[in-house]
Amino acid sequence: MTTTDARNIRAPRPTVAAAAARAYITMAERDHQPVPDWIRDAAAGRPTIPPPE
Repeated sequence: MTTTDARNIRAPRPTVAAAAARAYITMAERDHQPVPDWIRDAAAGRPTIPPPE
């Protein structure tokens, strides 16, 4: 496979993003760190608004 070949993605990107957000929340809560609301929204599959720069 080359980089120009189409790839079959089994998990849609929102599913992957939600899983990554859930993993982040688990690690942050274990370390007693605050978790931003937009990450909790991503974990729940809700639309997110990027944090202000």
